[in-house]
Order: sequence, then structure tokens, then C-alpha cells
Amino acid sequence: MKKISFVTPVYNAQDMLRRTLESVLRQDYPNIEHVVVDGGSSDGTVDVLKEYEKKYLAVGKKLIWISEKDNGIWDATNKATDMSSGELIMYATDVFCNLHIISEIVDAFEKNNIDYLHGGMLYQRDGKIIRRWRGKQGNWRLGWMMASPTLCYTRETWEKHGPYIEEYRASADYDFQIKLFKDKSLKCKAICNPLVIFYAGGISNGSIKLKWNAIKEGNRILHDNNVSFPAFTTFCKIVIAIFAYGLASHESVELEEWMN
Repeated sequence: MKKISFVTPVYNAQDMLRRTLESVLRQDYPNIEHVVVDGGSSDGTVDVLKEYEKKYLAVGKKLIWISEKDNGIWDATNKATDMSSGELIMYATDVFCNLHIISEIVDAFEKNNIDYLHGGMLYQRDGKIIRRWRGKQGNWRLGWMMASPTLCYTRETWEKHGPYIEEYRASADYDFQIKLFKDKSLKCKAICNPLVIFYAGGISNGSIKLKWNAIKEGNRILHDNNVSFPAFTTFCKIVIAIFAYGLASHESVELEEWMN
């Protein structure tokens, strides 16, 4: 049975951390390791970690954590990954759609001999689902990208293409994805069903200025990875984002319908 390691960076976000820990704790897959790197929070985050350390132990799961100053989200994520030991690695700052998601993910790795996997994602606001991200594989040169919170990969894949480059403040995860896309030796599987419920926010999902900085950084990432016609791919990403956030009709589905 493969061990899966979840890596979670956190800083003064105890509510986010609690819901993430609770979601991982409730998963029916038993061989779970969760590594949390806290940047020295002052809001009670450490108390939450101490509380859940005991809860994880009670159900045979393992929570490893440290609390110390770091250089931001990607430094913390790299630290957490270095501290982990699972054959599979997954970033975790949100909530899984149901109690069986990790069993489904691990089963896909065991049956398909793949290097990484991604899937669908639901966006929530105020307890309601407002948008769906389809898990179907797309063309990354036309601006498509994977939903990062659903991405799970083998340790060998991480060792080949990690760590996250901290210089890319908003889009280090996009850089990692581009490396995966360009590596034709890697095998991928897409799960169309929603895997994760995403809570809006984050570095690249804030103000207009932050979004513009993320666009410029994404274009630079394409240049740095020697992608042909990077401006075209960036333009396609912008068009997709405008459609997704501005023109697409939003649903209003109760969150609880997806979590039971």
C-alpha cells in the first residue's frame, strides 16, 4: 500500500489549516502522512497543530509539523516536501470532495503506472459552489493548465522536476506544471470528477495588480522554459480566465451536497 504525503504551508491561517487537517483526517485511505510547515504564526496555528497531532495518531495517521520563520509559501512547501517520505506527494490547503478521494487517487496510480495525476475542482464561496473546473486533459500551449490543488505526483517526478523556484512568487506551481508538460517521458492520468473544493484566495487570485503580476510572471516562466511563442500561450490563458471568471454562468449548489 503506497504512502501518500500531503504537504501544507501555512502562516496565520488557522481556519484554513483546521478545515484542511479535518478533511485529510476523515479520508478513508489509511497510509497517510501530513507534513505542515508553519512560518511562525501568532494566531493559534500551533495550538491547532498540537490538537490534530493527537487526532491523527488516534486513527493511525501521521502529522509532522514545524513552526519557524521561512521565506514564503514556496520555501515552506519545499521544506515540507523534503520532510516527507511518501511515494506519492500532494499539496493540501483545501478540502476534498468526499471521504474516498485519496483511495481513488492511489488506486489510479497503482492500476495505471502513471507519474502524475490531476482532476476536477469546485470553487466555493459562502458555502455554495459557484464554478467547476473540469478535470479533462487540455492543451497547455492553448492556455490550459491543471488545477494545482488536484495535482498528485510520484516522488521520482518531484526529484526530477522540483523543487518549486521561490523566485516565482505567484506562479511557481505553474513553472512546475510546464516542466511536467514538456517531459514526454512522463505518463499522466486525468480524473474528470471533482477531487477538491477550492476556497478562493491566494497570491494569484487577489487584486487586479496581483493578477497582472501573475500574468507577467507566467509569461516569463514560459520564456525560461524555452516554450515557443510564449506570448500566444499567455494570451490564451488570459482569454480562458476572462471566460471562466467573467462570462461563464455561475452555479449555486449547496456545499454540503458534495461533501457527504
